[in-house]
Amino acid sequence: MALFCFALAFAWEESDAVTAFGFTAFANVVVGLVFTLIAKGGDIRLSLRRSIVLLVLFWVLLPIMAAIPTMELDGSAGWIRAYADASSQITTTGAIIVDRESFPQSFFLWQAGLQWMGGYASIVLALLVLAPLNMTAPGVHRSPFLTIEKGNIAARIGPISRSMLLVYTGASLLLLLSMLASGTPRFEAVLLTMGSISTGGFVPAGQDYYTSASVFGAWFGTFGMLFGALGFALHWDVLQRRTHYWNDLESRGLLVILALTAILFVTLGQPFANAVQNAVSLISTTAIPMGQQGFSEIPKPVLMALVLVGGAAVSTAGGVKIIRFLILFRQTGVDLSKLSHPSSTRPIHFRQMTIGPHELVGLWAYVLGYAMIIAFLVIFLGLANIDFGQASQIAIAAISNAGPSYIGPSGIAGDLSSISDPFLVGIALAMSLGRIEILAAVAILSPEFWRE
Repeated sequence: MALFCFALAFAWEESDAVTAFGFTAFANVVVGLVFTLIAKGGDIRLSLRRSIVLLVLFWVLLPIMAAIPTMELDGSAGWIRAYADASSQITTTGAIIVDRESFPQSFFLWQAGLQWMGGYASIVLALLVLAPLNMTAPGVHRSPFLTIEKGNIAARIGPISRSMLLVYTGASLLLLLSMLASGTPRFEAVLLTMGSISTGGFVPAGQDYYTSASVFGAWFGTFGMLFGALGFALHWDVLQRRTHYWNDLESRGLLVILALTAILFVTLGQPFANAVQNAVSLISTTAIPMGQQGFSEIPKPVLMALVLVGGAAVSTAGGVKIIRFLILFRQTGVDLSKLSHPSSTRPIHFRQMTIGPHELVGLWAYVLGYAMIIAFLVIFLGLANIDFGQASQIAIAAISNAGPSYIGPSGIAGDLSSISDPFLVGIALAMSLGRIEILAAVAILSPEFWRE
């Protein structure tokens, strides 16, 4: 990506950007060669513990390499702001940390490209690490091709990476061609495509989607967000004609929530088109306002609740994920039935499998852990004299990877540039936690995790 931006900066005669992306490409090549030589000829054995460490290191350390262009192009930004901005793009949070107006055009492509790559990485790492850990399962669509054995993670890296890259790239190219055919300018179409399919919400100019896209282009972008919010293991099986989207309970639940949300937005006074598009944008955690009216008529608690729910498991969307709520609702139904039939032992069935007590405890632990992290982050931001309402919005937007859902005093979606550097570090880590899955991160802090 750095080499591609280097070539564009050279063609556009952006001398500072040529130096920045050239050095970034060189640094990444050197680091990549070092790790390649270390691993060459070795037998890669990825235990679950090593996989969790890899997952955490990936999301926390990779933004260091991605922050180089920001530091090179804006020396006043500082390393912390550059790191927080790179973390925001890689985790597909899409919050604005640095002033984009001061950067050349090639830098826009760099940021949108980080979102696109981060979306792909979130899919692959969820299937390789989180699915075997049962942290997204039973949310993971059961595919014969993507069946993962706990002791065989390394052997699945190649097949999973290639299959997901085929689906992800193919959908991106189709979306790009559709946006170009709709009349969206070429450069804007590229940026909007990468920001939509990754649910990162990158918009090159203006505060809403319509500023950069045509009317039809905005609809194509909406479909791109919806595609990114659905499970990619399911996408693969649909392409293989093994199943259909409507056969998947999580997909049906996503569509029902979208329909109810759109109806709510219409009753709040939004035009039908904007209501549907804003509903998709929020549920997919893209969270970019889709029209000039934006989210102004939507109560903030509703807005925050939608991005907290998020999309499907093993998707580019953030949030708690719909699948967890569906299972907890089913448990609630079973518990209510026990009030009238105390001796009932009716189990919870989901996707041809029985949800046992262990899975239910894990789900509740995840939800409570999510709430705990939000509470800690709100208290932390309170130390920066940020009022409770804004701190809550920032915390939920960060951990749900839905940065543009926060509309700050500037009126710009996702603008966190006014927050001081020490507190940006906490926000950046919260963005990474949203991708790591909280229980995987907490496991590292446990002494039992490091015992043989």
